[in-house]
Formats: sequence, C-alpha cells, structure tokens
Amino acid sequence: MSGRHIVLTGMMGSGKTAVGERLARRLGLPFSDADSLLEAEAGKPIADLFAGEGEAHFRALEQQLIARLLAGPPGVIATGGGAFIDPENRARLKAGGTVVCLLADAETLLSRVAASAHRPLLQGADPPSRLRALLKARLPSYAEAHHLLDTSERTPDDVVDLLRRLLQSREAPTRQTVRVALGDRSYDVLIGSGLIEEAGERIRALGVTGRVAIVTDDGVGPLYAARLERSLRMAGFEPTHIEVPAGEASKSLEEATRLYEAFLDAGLDRHGAVVALGGGVVGDLAGFVAATFLRGIAHVQVPTTLLAQVDSSVGGKVGVNLPRGKNLVGAFHQPRLVLADVSCLRSLPVRQLRAGLAEVVKYGVIADAALFAWLEEQVEPLLAAEERVLAEAVAASCRIKARVVEMDERDAGPRAILNFGHTVGHAIEAASGYGRYLHGEAVALGMLFAAELSVRLGLCDRALRERLALLLRRFGLPGRLDIRIEDLEKSMGYDKKLKYGMNYFVLTKDIGSVTVTRVSNREALQESLASIGSPPAG
Repeated sequence: MSGRHIVLTGMMGSGKTAVGERLARRLGLPFSDADSLLEAEAGKPIADLFAGEGEAHFRALEQQLIARLLAGPPGVIATGGGAFIDPENRARLKAGGTVVCLLADAETLLSRVAASAHRPLLQGADPPSRLRALLKARLPSYAEAHHLLDTSERTPDDVVDLLRRLLQSREAPTRQTVRVALGDRSYDVLIGSGLIEEAGERIRALGVTGRVAIVTDDGVGPLYAARLERSLRMAGFEPTHIEVPAGEASKSLEEATRLYEAFLDAGLDRHGAVVALGGGVVGDLAGFVAATFLRGIAHVQVPTTLLAQVDSSVGGKVGVNLPRGKNLVGAFHQPRLVLADVSCLRSLPVRQLRAGLAEVVKYGVIADAALFAWLEEQVEPLLAAEERVLAEAVAASCRIKARVVEMDERDAGPRAILNFGHTVGHAIEAASGYGRYLHGEAVALGMLFAAELSVRLGLCDRALRERLALLLRRFGLPGRLDIRIEDLEKSMGYDKKLKYGMNYFVLTKDIGSVTVTRVSNREALQESLASIGSPPAG
C-alpha cells in the first residue's frame, strides 16, 4: 500500500513513540510525535490542556496539527491515542499515508503507562477499569487502520522489524483452497488475505436465505465484526451480532444456553446460518450450538487465530467443556465453509501466534516430514506473521487435516493420529483450570511427553525428541510444567483418549510417522511425565 507518510496510531502505551522514532531512523525519514508537538505549541502539557480548555478544544488543535503534518514532507507520524477516533482525522490519515494501528492487551497497556502522571483520560478513580472501557470503545475505529499489529510481548525493535517486513511486502499471499471431501457434507477451506470482506457473497452462494447470526467474543468482535457485518449486509443479509466473553470459560453449557435464547430472539431458523468469528473457543461453541439448535442448522467458520485456522475450524468436531474435562459434551457437525483470512493473524498477541504454531508442528510430526523441515527454515518469518508463509503453513496443515477427516470423519480410528500431544495436553489444561496454559502451549508439552515416551518404549531415538524440543523452543513454546504431576495424572483419567481404563497414546516412530499404542509400562509413563515436570527448585 502506497502513501507519503507512515502513520502509527493506537492506545496510550501501545508503543507509538518508541516504535516511530526507531522506524524513522531506520528508514531515514523525519519523525513527528503529534502529542509532543501539541504540547510544544500550546506551551503546556496535554493534561493541562484538557483541564483548562476541555477535550473538544484539544481535539480541534489536534485536527489542525494532523492536517499540517500530512501536508508536509514524507515521514513517520505518531498520533495521539484518540486522534484516529475522529472520523475526519481518520479519513485524512488513511488518505495521506499507510496507517498502522499498534495493539496490546489491557494488562500490557496498564503496565506501560502506570508510571505516567500525564494521562488525562485515566485520571480519577480506578484507572484500570477506565483504560479497559476506553480500549473497548476505541477498537472499532482502530480496526479501520490499513494494518493491525499487536505489540504485546514485543520490544520496540521487534515491532520495527515486523513493520519493515510489512511495509516492504507488496504482494498478498496466493489464494489457496483445500477441499474436505465428505460427500454431501463436503466443503471448502479458503485461505488468503481479505476473505472477511467476501464472506457475505460466499455465504449467499451456499444457498443460505434466512437470518445470519455472528457469534464472536469481546476481544475479536470490536476488531472484525463490523467488517463481517458490512459484507453480510451488502449480500442482502440482516446479521445479528452476539458476543461472549473471551477465554476458555465461555466454552460452557451456560454460554450455549444463552446463545440458544439469542438465536430465538433473532428469529433464526433452518434457512439461516451461524457464523463463528474468532478463535477455537468461539468456533467450538458456535458450532456446537449450530449442531443442536433446531436439531442442526448451517454454520460457517471464520477463524481469526492461527490455531483455529490450522486445526479447530476444520473437521466438524464441536463442543463445550465440563469441569472434569475438555470437550466432554459435543457433536460432529461439519461447517458449510471455512474462511481463513491470514491478514487477521498480525493482530494476534505473539503468545497466541506461538500457540498456533504448536499445532502446525504437530502436523509435521504426524504426517509430513517435509513440512517439519520447512518449519525449521521459516521460524523467523512465521513469528513475524508474514502473510505469505502463514498462508503456506495454514494450507499445509489443512490439507493434512482434510485427508485424515475424509478417512475417518467420526473419530472411529485413523483420526486418532490428530491427537498427538493432546492426551496430556488436554489434561494440562484441565489440571491448571483452563487458563494458565493456552491450548497450543499445552499441546507442545504433550508432544514432548509423547516423544519422550516414544524414546523410552524404543519406538524412536532420542535425536528425534531433541529435534522436536529445539523447534518448539525456537517458537518460544514452554518445555516444562508448573503444575503437580499428581494433578495431571488425575486429569488424564477423564480424557476421551483413554479406553476401557487403558492408556492409549499417539506416539512417534519418525518425523512424519506416528502410531496409536496401548501403554501399560507404568515406569515409562511416570518418567515421561517427569521429563516435562517443573525443574528442581534453585
């Protein structure tokens, strides 16, 4: 995308000034910080401007300054946190350059601005609640930037490196389609950039004629729901937008009941469809409700996390959790379409990106040695969220998932290989209360356990385990637990992969080859669990 200026916007604490200064130096461009310039011109801090003349006066001065900056020579501009919220400013900034919104979660923002006493919008009681409310209110406007980039867990230099890759890239990834061939339940997985904007027409082409309900969460909804709703309205639909709280706790029967009621209130019928916009939690929950509402209605998956794009959105497994285990209530209900828009992945916190890469590693171990070797070569561009390499990773993973699902749609046998790392992974999630570990992080630990057990049972050599451990470590995934092994063993007792009281595990013989094996060697099991246990104190 061309433009004379590079404009950084986003919330206070997102890193606009620190990133902007470094980016301008790297590119040999002038840098302008709108807030600092306003303070210099007014001769007083912004907090005093707010207190003395009010926010409306401040915004008028800000608007004039931005117009002058855009009329000047090309450079890097960091706006104030509220500048992009004004419609006139927003249109002017988007027309005058490439706008990048820097994102971060509320906790990260709070930690970055805690030491500042000059944040007028955070003055008064309960600054954390005020910041969270401000972030929620502003996200829909920030979502209109040309690019979204999460800065959580990234240094300013890391963000500059990512921005340079982003700004130098001029080609969108090649569109790819993976067909899941299941007879009259067949569907396509579309992988590429800008697919959310095409959702309405593609859903209309499926023959959906009734109302459409968008199910999302309160983290993803503010970023992408407006784009999806706009696409649906342009295709003639009247979408209903329903948000659930972000996080694994929403994958519950209580939230499912709330969605049933919302669907009834919206007049959803069997001619309509449910569109799941979000990560694996939203996809599983919305898919389960679609499978059981009116004995089953159509649903479309629009996954916005890497983990959901490569795994949970494909294959038709939907469900909710119980306190004693994950996905213990569910159904098989294939989507009518999956739209994997990889442009969404840059807005992911780096921790979630890493967690999704764990599932891609899994596919390499179970079925594709070439994919595993490719991942070893592409660690940096994958962590930099380069659309081209992410699209390749998603397509490769979906091709493997599709082949397995076509052989065993209802998990009667061959599909079990997809559970590599998941027996222990799901137990880790349950034992830690569904919150301490992301799903991909738990699966990474589960894969290390499975590889260790494979070594101890003589199925593979230790070099394989070390190769896997190195790749997971390079992706920044955990290699050790911080929960008691006893709690983990108890949780494993409820896992769906345990049959007739016997321990069945997916174990590896080589990169690209696994087997489902009954394990009765108690010593090998305990030693393998110990290999991922907490390191000794001190």
